[in-house]
Amino acid sequence: MEVDVAIIGAGPAGSTLAALLAGRGFSVAVVDRDTFPRDKLCGEFLSWDALPIADALGVTAAIDEAGAPRIANCRIVGNRRDYEFALPHEARGVSRLLFDELLLRTAVTRGATALDGWTATALGETITLTRGGETRSIRARVTVGAWGRWGRFDQQLGRAFVRDRAHRSFGFKRHYTGDPPRDAIELFSFRNGYLGVNEIEGGRTNICGLVAADRLTGHKGRWDAFVDELRDDEPVLDAMYARYAPAQESFLSSEPVIFRARSPVEGGVFMIGDASGIVDPLTGNGMAMALQSALLVAPRIAALLNGRERIEVENEYRRAHHEFFAPRIAWSRRVARLLSRPRLLDAALSTRAKLGPFFVRHTRDDRDVVARMTGAWFSIQ
Repeated sequence: MEVDVAIIGAGPAGSTLAALLAGRGFSVAVVDRDTFPRDKLCGEFLSWDALPIADALGVTAAIDEAGAPRIANCRIVGNRRDYEFALPHEARGVSRLLFDELLLRTAVTRGATALDGWTATALGETITLTRGGETRSIRARVTVGAWGRWGRFDQQLGRAFVRDRAHRSFGFKRHYTGDPPRDAIELFSFRNGYLGVNEIEGGRTNICGLVAADRLTGHKGRWDAFVDELRDDEPVLDAMYARYAPAQESFLSSEPVIFRARSPVEGGVFMIGDASGIVDPLTGNGMAMALQSALLVAPRIAALLNGRERIEVENEYRRAHHEFFAPRIAWSRRVARLLSRPRLLDAALSTRAKLGPFFVRHTRDDRDVVARMTGAWFSIQ
């Protein structure tokens, strides 16, 4: 198979890029080891600064039709104090089961080839794919890495962050039924970690957390035991969990989450989404940044395919990516350090300063800026 662009990973970043480029007439293959629809670890909060892109692709209307709730407020819950503030624009609560499937099918509708259920096992001039006992190959003019926080090719490409053993965290989530926070996302603090709680479509609630690796000593992946420990240690979390009953048989957990800088281009591979840099999940901006990174790289890849020098394109994308995302990633880490220290958080909440608007302003992009970028791309199709 020969294509203009091969995208490894069909999450929000990969499928959005596939939809953008295929809609421009380029031949695109998007590969994912999972068969869709499939679940994925995520806070499942779709920020307002993603919606201009989702609107242009027709996805916002689809998630609204599916009953994705609107989220207009954020509530930070400390041990002694709560703090609630209005978000500048409405967000959506949407599961990755629904959102990723919609994006991938949108890419296919716009002309991309979906190779879900195939695992990419080797990168190079030829990309090797396997499925069961089958093998096939793709030759692509441009390769894009959209495989998320951690993948086999990070090691193959010699990316520095994979060697970091000191800054590892793990995520965990589960869907529940019960009494969700209406019209709001809730953030809960605990020692060396935090939880986000928001309603998604189908009357379910997603409870998703991030915890430092050293807090998991002795649990060995037994998330039920870890949550029981949290409930024993934190009365506020015990009261929160008491409002819910599990709607899934087990927890979904992540590969190591490593908060280290990553280059958006490695070995000639353009990185997007979490593969290009991880924003702290507490910001609720991971899905938005995935879509935005696809929008950011799309015109650069189009220019490369239309004859522009590769080194110029790669360097331009590196600069644009740093300018667009690096400040947000840095601020997300600062806010995370506050949220994972309950006593410090309570002290900060006691000031009742404009903590929430400051937090929001520094961890996401201006919706109007994203709308202009989106309009610029779609206006020339």
